[in-house]
Order: sequence, then structure tokens, then C-alpha cells
Amino acid sequence: MRPLIAIAGIALLVASVGAQAGDVRCHVIYGGEEWIVDAAPTATPYKAANQKIGRYFEFKVVQAELPSVGRFVRVYTYGISTGDAVLIHQASFRPPFNPQPGDWGFTGLQYVYEPSKSSELQYWCRMLP
Repeated sequence: MRPLIAIAGIALLVASVGAQAGDVRCHVIYGGEEWIVDAAPTATPYKAANQKIGRYFEFKVVQAELPSVGRFVRVYTYGISTGDAVLIHQASFRPPFNPQPGDWGFTGLQYVYEPSKSSELQYWCRMLP
């Protein structure tokens, strides 16, 4: 019984590491697969890293509060048809980050198309409670 309790405790500890309340979580769907991309608030939005999504996309979500512009969430999608990441979509969101009808978070369900390959990526983002 003790090993089972120890394993359950470790599982809870691992589950608590990672995304926290106030973070943004984006669900990215491409080619029948789903990726989760989280973003904690940052004071250095230009240092946020892209995440590779399938073969033709990279995705980045940034949550920041800067003195010059206030609080925001920005979502960037890059196409990679030539080997270099090229920005093909950017969306900006400001508070309040209220959920949209249909349970698609504060962004609603978004579609992005890679122009040379006609590949489609979908995403939606929400604030974690």
C-alpha cells in the first residue's frame, strides 16, 4: 500500500509543476494532432520561444504587462515552407480575457493557413483558473 501512496504523491507533485493559475494555455491542432502551448506572464516578451508544430508551422504565445502598452496576450504563427520561419499570422488580445461562446477560450477558434502548402492549423487559447 505504501508504494502506491508514494507513487500517487509523486504524480501530484509532477502535475503541479508546469502551468499555473494566470497562465495562458493554447490548444493547437494540426494534422489530426493537438499540442498544448503555455505562456506565463513575462517582462521580456521578445525572448519567448517558438514551438514547432508539425512540419510547416511554428507557434508562439506571449503574455506580458509592459508599462508602455499594459497587459496583453499575443499569438504568433510562422510558416516554414522554405526552411526559414516566416510570420504568417499575429493576433493581439487585451483584458478582459472572457471565454467566447462555444467554449473556445478568449480567442475563439482561429484558423491559420500556410500559403504555399495550403496546410491548415487551428488554435484557441484560454486563461487557466
